[in-house]
Amino acid sequence: MAKILTYAGAIALAIVISNSWAQASGRPKPDPSCSEVDKAYDQEKRPEQYSITTHEVQADGSLKPYQVLQVTKRASFKKYAASDKWLPNGEAYFPLMDRMGPTFTSCKVLDRKGSFLHYAATWHGFPYVTKAELWITSDDHRLAKMLRRYPKGRPLQLPFAVALDVYAYDTTASSSVTGASTPGPDPSCLDVNNAYRQGNRPPRYTITTYQVKDDGSLKPYQAMRVADDNSYTKYAFADKWLPHGKAYFSIMDRMGPKFTSCKLVGEESSASGKLLH
Repeated sequence: MAKILTYAGAIALAIVISNSWAQASGRPKPDPSCSEVDKAYDQEKRPEQYSITTHEVQADGSLKPYQVLQVTKRASFKKYAASDKWLPNGEAYFPLMDRMGPTFTSCKVLDRKGSFLHYAATWHGFPYVTKAELWITSDDHRLAKMLRRYPKGRPLQLPFAVALDVYAYDTTASSSVTGASTPGPDPSCLDVNNAYRQGNRPPRYTITTYQVKDDGSLKPYQAMRVADDNSYTKYAFADKWLPHGKAYFSIMDRMGPKFTSCKLVGEESSASGKLLH
């Protein structure tokens, strides 16, 4: 049993600091034409509390509410239009870099009417790509609405092809989130969370994932390299590194803590020092 646990601990994450490979990775960059859109979409510039209501845009142009996403201090909750119950939805995460490159590309201003700047862009949310329109307030540069038109004949992210997201920046909106308790980390996993937390990792490292065979031997499956928040993956049978978007390792899963019921099994020695198992 101890042998199995040792192997399981070794395969889960093999973190090695690396400084030599970043040039060969073809690091994706934001699209310069989308700098103003990125500023409005940037999660770090959003307030602590806001909501996003997603509507289906029907054939006659009318709107049918589909769901509401409520964000409160980075935690998010979701409620479907057909339900009164709020469901925990994990940490709010809206990256500017998609797995394969920028979230927004080919941006251009369509018009400037009243207090809104109206943009056209291409939105990327792997594996989905859509034509998008965004309305940004000209005074405080906040995203007010985003329209996405999914191409015909391709898998849909939503149960409909045209979606309108309406943003509301209401500081009292969190009081409407009832029936959903904010999930918190498991106190027994404090040390595990501190080790796993992205903010405590070095700027460059590698994660190699192995298959553990029945005889305990390891078969390489894939490697992930992280360089300054960008990540790249390479499968064992390939030589090419693929862009994988911004590195994101949250200690909170969509429905609650990533790790629960943690306990110290023992201590082991390694070339890098003592390991807590």
